[in-house]
Amino acid sequence: MIILTERLQTIADNIEIGERVADIGTDHGYLPLYLFEKNISTKVIMADVSNGSLLKAKENCARLFPDKEFDLRLGDGLDVLENGEVDTVVMAGIGGLLTIDILDWDISKSLSYKKYILQPRNNGGELRRYLYEHGFKVSKLIIVPENKRLCEIMVVYSPENYGGKINSREISDYEFEFPDILKDSCDNNVKNYLQGIKELEERIIHNIIVGREEEQEEDPSILDHRCRIERLDYLLGGNRED
Repeated sequence: MIILTERLQTIADNIEIGERVADIGTDHGYLPLYLFEKNISTKVIMADVSNGSLLKAKENCARLFPDKEFDLRLGDGLDVLENGEVDTVVMAGIGGLLTIDILDWDISKSLSYKKYILQPRNNGGELRRYLYEHGFKVSKLIIVPENKRLCEIMVVYSPENYGGKINSREISDYEFEFPDILKDSCDNNVKNYLQGIKELEERIIHNIIVGREEEQEEDPSILDHRCRIERLDYLLGGNRED
């Protein structure tokens, strides 16, 4: 029996029964193997740019399901897939900017998959901006713990799968970094995540001020951090933004 970490389990819980899934950057292959074991996915593809990682996945396949031949593919990003070949693409543990590069390499192909589950290691706000500007919809943003850190998991739908279109409303960087959807699902993980960032922002402001003879209220760096704190307070249920 395969036991997933809370991060991978959360991803698995957001995959519907019968969905065909490609796990890009599969590493050990635990997620697709779990989906196969639980009869959740009719088709699983394990892909990685690293031959060493793919070998680990192949060894786990042979160990756990010796009589089953799995689909393992060596390659970069979505290059390993055909247009529309799967319903859901998982990209977990990949940097946000690299995820953007993967999606943008062939945007027509990227739009051919119905759903993405993305777990960026960093630059989540930049990734959400890219998704917004290309008509994708972030339907869920879940915060889960992993090795003493809190991770973002996004469930994302392509425009054709929710009747969406290219967005044009101007949204601030702060809204992309800390979106309203976090306020809608403000559980303890979300609160801890937001509170931790707020405390970091307050320490940064304190250190800037301590390093000077006197505070310069109009300093752009201080104002930027204060704006971030204001946004975090809003999501935490404090001062409401207009």
